[in-house]
Amino acid sequence: MFAVLAGVLGLGVGLLLALLAEAVPDKSGGGRSIRRCPTCSADVPIGSLLACRSSSAKCRACGERLVTARLPIVLVTGFTFYVIAAVVGQRWQLLPILVLSCSLITLSAVDMARYRLPDRLVFPSLGVSIVLIGSLSIINDVGDHVLRALLTGLGYATVLFVFNIVYPAGLAFGDVKLALLLGLFLGWSATNGIDAARLVVWALLIGMVLGIFSGLLVGLGRRAFGPGFLPDPDFPPAEDGSLDPLLKTAFPFGPALALSTLSLVVLSDQLLSSGSILA
Repeated sequence: MFAVLAGVLGLGVGLLLALLAEAVPDKSGGGRSIRRCPTCSADVPIGSLLACRSSSAKCRACGERLVTARLPIVLVTGFTFYVIAAVVGQRWQLLPILVLSCSLITLSAVDMARYRLPDRLVFPSLGVSIVLIGSLSIINDVGDHVLRALLTGLGYATVLFVFNIVYPAGLAFGDVKLALLLGLFLGWSATNGIDAARLVVWALLIGMVLGIFSGLLVGLGRRAFGPGFLPDPDFPPAEDGSLDPLLKTAFPFGPALALSTLSLVVLSDQLLSSGSILA
């Protein structure tokens, strides 16, 4: 019953995450104002913003399409909350993991739409997470996990930074900054440095496999639905409609890294022989 209630809560949270994913600005100029029409600056009723049907989310003054809640984000958030609650249960560790899931779902949605991980999402998520897991860990007498979490976050980001230097076309710097958040939770989950390192290695390997699979799906999608399927805003489809080779298809890597990390954090107690923060 608790997991079902968490899933219902996730549906409501998903509406807010959908708004945030579309409204947050980044350096590319993406994003829109939540309560103002981007065309005529008229006030927008909050009911219009929460509409799941795009046809009903239009500015009453000029007819411009407004920020809408994306149904997939809503459903994914509800499902994610349900699964996490079912595995973790009614424990204090649940709150930080749910916050992590909210951050990663929003960031993944933005990355898929814009091929970017905006600093205005990454760093606030990191700051809130540090404060939350730090305070809750100290209150619950597991403060030794905090330093490990910080060091693991820096370590994971350093590893991806090396990959970024060696092959910048394959790994964007936004993924390096995302690794600070991912490593923070991987290190927090483990009970010792060796297990924290193992989780980082697993997260990276699983993320790479998921990333390759994602790239293949994007490539096949472009062949099935046209070159405009999940396009990279910085590299629009060729005018002649030609496509890159299947194995060289550009795709956002953030969602794959996010899914691998969230899965490992939730299942850390089952995966680590020495136990985890969830033990």
